[in-house]
Amino acid sequence: MITKRTDTILAVSVVLLFVLLALIRLYPFNNTLPQIIADSGNDWSKYAANALDIKHNGLLIPGIEGTYEKPASFFYCYFLAICFSLFGEDNIPVYLLQNLMLGLSIFFIWLTFREKMRRIVSLVFLLALVVGALTDVSIYYTFRFLGENLALFSISVFFLLFKQGIEKNKLPALLLSALFLGVSVLTRPNIFLFAIILIVLLLFNGFKTQKAKPLLLFVSVLVITSSFLAIRNYLVCDCIQIMPSQGMLFNMIAFHPVPSSVDLSQAHTYFDSYLQYFLQEPVLFIMHYIKKVLFCFGFLNAVEPSYHWFPHWTLMWLGYFTYLFLIIRNKTNITLHEKAVHLFIFTYFASLVLIGQVENYGFRMLIPGNFFVLSFAFIGLEQVLLLVKKK
Repeated sequence: MITKRTDTILAVSVVLLFVLLALIRLYPFNNTLPQIIADSGNDWSKYAANALDIKHNGLLIPGIEGTYEKPASFFYCYFLAICFSLFGEDNIPVYLLQNLMLGLSIFFIWLTFREKMRRIVSLVFLLALVVGALTDVSIYYTFRFLGENLALFSISVFFLLFKQGIEKNKLPALLLSALFLGVSVLTRPNIFLFAIILIVLLLFNGFKTQKAKPLLLFVSVLVITSSFLAIRNYLVCDCIQIMPSQGMLFNMIAFHPVPSSVDLSQAHTYFDSYLQYFLQEPVLFIMHYIKKVLFCFGFLNAVEPSYHWFPHWTLMWLGYFTYLFLIIRNKTNITLHEKAVHLFIFTYFASLVLIGQVENYGFRMLIPGNFFVLSFAFIGLEQVLLLVKKK
């Protein structure tokens, strides 16, 4: 008989598996940090350089004289600085830690959702998480300095603690979840939209249920934590900028340039340019976003012809939409935690489609959202199996 204790032992074994595979891949453990920094055209070089600047010269990154603009994962620079301070200026311990964090992220996501499935389905779900982490993340990204390694970990911890805080009335867990959401916002700027709407949702729910105090504390911790970049910019250049320009809405022009066929003689502002683009070339304008949606659904070659189809992503989204169809059809009430996860999925992918470069370094920006889509796909599978069993 499979027990919850067996499940936990299995999940811990999965975490250790990622570390073991990392040790095998990293052997003979050569420090390549100088080469990483010398590769100045890539984000990992800039993150490493910023981290060393923090370690040696202070928290404000004095090597950057003005506002922090890019790379977008601002807090990842501090994560690397902490690693360099603890383990020395060596990339190997960082890569090992990132693989450990990946295994823990899978474990935390599984813990968050396993109660909504029968045990056999939850174990298949765990296997799917492991396979997805190995094929989509470990192979490509855990052996690079990229912010998604931290973002996936911080958002998975957030949702686990948020669930405990909301559903079990554990204030310390709720406040700690706010801290991790703040880290997530500082690591992936497009999570900012989710955080703003979540604050509104929580305050509305808090006043409605007359439990506003803990939620107000949550909001306070979240605002303070996610303000770190704004404070840094104010102290350095006496200006307020809450996120890197690489993550801001007006940066869309870099990822969706107006084609030369559009007459911009009547355009006087940035938004006028895109209005004229839409009016003069509506098919071209709309197809740009349709291709990015298809990319998220697994048809990566819709945006980048050299990429290929990821059928497991397509199945994952079909499962997610099946789940949504079932809860709408059955008029199922969902918890505040579930609403928050759905809000995260919608805002995360919507912001990427609207202003993000989804094909940047492959598909790394999609990683923090994909595993939560997969979670609901398996919950939908569980509900379909129950319907089939009843018949």
